[in-house]
Amino acid sequence: MKNEPLKWNKEDITKIERALYRFIPLIRFYDIEPTDFFYKVYCYKDILPQDLIHNLLEFHIVPNMKSKANLKPSRKPSIKSTLIESNYIPIFASWIDKMDSSHYNRKNIPYDFKLLYRSSQDGNDVLSFHKNCDDKGATIWIAKIKNSTQLIGGYNPLNWDQSRSYKTTADSFLFNFTNERDISIAKKCYVSKPDRAVYCHNSFGPAMGNLFCENNVWTYRNYDNGNRYPKIGIPANFEVEDYEVFQVIKK
Repeated sequence: MKNEPLKWNKEDITKIERALYRFIPLIRFYDIEPTDFFYKVYCYKDILPQDLIHNLLEFHIVPNMKSKANLKPSRKPSIKSTLIESNYIPIFASWIDKMDSSHYNRKNIPYDFKLLYRSSQDGNDVLSFHKNCDDKGATIWIAKIKNSTQLIGGYNPLNWDQSRSYKTTADSFLFNFTNERDISIAKKCYVSKPDRAVYCHNSFGPAMGNLFCENNVWTYRNYDNGNRYPKIGIPANFEVEDYEVFQVIKK
């Protein structure tokens, strides 16, 4: 029997259905990425339960649709976030390790991401930011711009603190997801002026290069002609609905 579902006859389909029946409950269908589902699963729709196919199509097409199946726990890397899903983790890990031409997959990610702070939960002020995030080593932060689908953020490989000084690193970066549901169009940029990579101050939340959160006022300033990091479409002035900070821990 050839592995060409469109050429199977009724007898072929019946044989495959019987062979697969006991394995279907063991397959984590909802962990399959949309592209793989379309090209590698949907072509077998005639031998899979029709209610399963319907539910999977609904899950992948309808925004914010939850799984309807009682499946085993996911093998996907987990992250305690209200802003992003687990599919962001391989991207962040790859950027941290400067893997421009390829990405980690969910099985070989070398970092854990531990939630330190969520502004809507822990207090939306700089005091709460420093209380939860200072002296924790490398962190990545994500902010949702109000009344938009845009997520911005950055990676700081150094400590946050209240020293009122710039910190030097060549490994930090900023990122911009103009549409939180389409990670394929993400933009990121590594620091251009390492001696202005990160700014720490008791009156500031996350501040990197030209991007500042001063007493919860978010701005992208034009210092050094705005070129401390390459420009990737972060607005000059904006409000943040919520933001989160994660400690990056090497496994």
